[in-house]
Amino acid sequence: MTRYSTEKQVVLISGGSQGLGESFAKRFVQENNKVIIVSRSDEKLRQACQRIGVDGITLGEYQGKGVSEDKSWKCPQLLYHACDISDYESVDSMFKLLVKNELVPTQVYMCAGGSIPKLFVELSASELQNGITTNYATAVNLAHVSLRFKVPHILFFSSEVAFFPFIGYAQYAPLKQSIRSLVAILRQEHADTRITCVYPGNFQSEGFDLENMTKPSITRDIEGPSHPVTAAQCRDKIISSLKYGLDDITTDSIGWLLMACDQGFNKHTSNQFMFLFSWILGAILNITIVPIYMLICKFQIYQWRNKRAKSDKT
Repeated sequence: MTRYSTEKQVVLISGGSQGLGESFAKRFVQENNKVIIVSRSDEKLRQACQRIGVDGITLGEYQGKGVSEDKSWKCPQLLYHACDISDYESVDSMFKLLVKNELVPTQVYMCAGGSIPKLFVELSASELQNGITTNYATAVNLAHVSLRFKVPHILFFSSEVAFFPFIGYAQYAPLKQSIRSLVAILRQEHADTRITCVYPGNFQSEGFDLENMTKPSITRDIEGPSHPVTAAQCRDKIISSLKYGLDDITTDSIGWLLMACDQGFNKHTSNQFMFLFSWILGAILNITIVPIYMLICKFQIYQWRNKRAKSDKT
């Protein structure tokens, strides 16, 4: 396994203009790494550099400067590049530019993504497509090119709803489940590459605030009260787990329990916190608690449907 380090790395972060991606970039820059943040919006990337507190430059500006002869890390630490990573050719061109500048990443963080919680039929065609491109195509493209260029450590970001998809997350959960399947396959095909999958719980970000604007009431009821941690707290939890040697990472106790209840084919190779105990506990919970909880969810949805039907009649 590739040893995890936050020193003298070349780190590429998709979705680096806000939220968790920006938070990772800020810490890695402070720890003297070279960081390349990527997003579709050049303006958002410039604003992110200001919030990080470092004068970032574009890959285009960096081009031709090369690395200092003594291989020191004194040349620009924060770079940014506007790129639509849902387009494969754009990702491939970006990596060729990185190679030209001797900046092949040692770590790639796939933080791009976002949810629009709505009932399935209330989603627009563009929102449905956005779920596919933002939450899955971006990860597939970046992972494929990263493996071609021999990046030693690739980090996928899924979600807790990959373990428990429920009403309101049709635009998001299926794609996050797909990432989990992709990770299982890539681990079999690329044993020499460290492949991490993170399943974050709620953390405070622009995306989280936008989600709450469209989230159906039944989704809130099943989800329960949410007390999101800060993006920095979520980031530090992930980094601590990586340093501990874990590669299937949850950021709160609910996520850990959900993962424990979702063992099965390919999951026995999982490198997660207290794996053996979680496997035993998950088996017990699936026999005892989970069936009761799912009946409760079913009843909640039944009540919500009746209330909605009555409201439609009036």
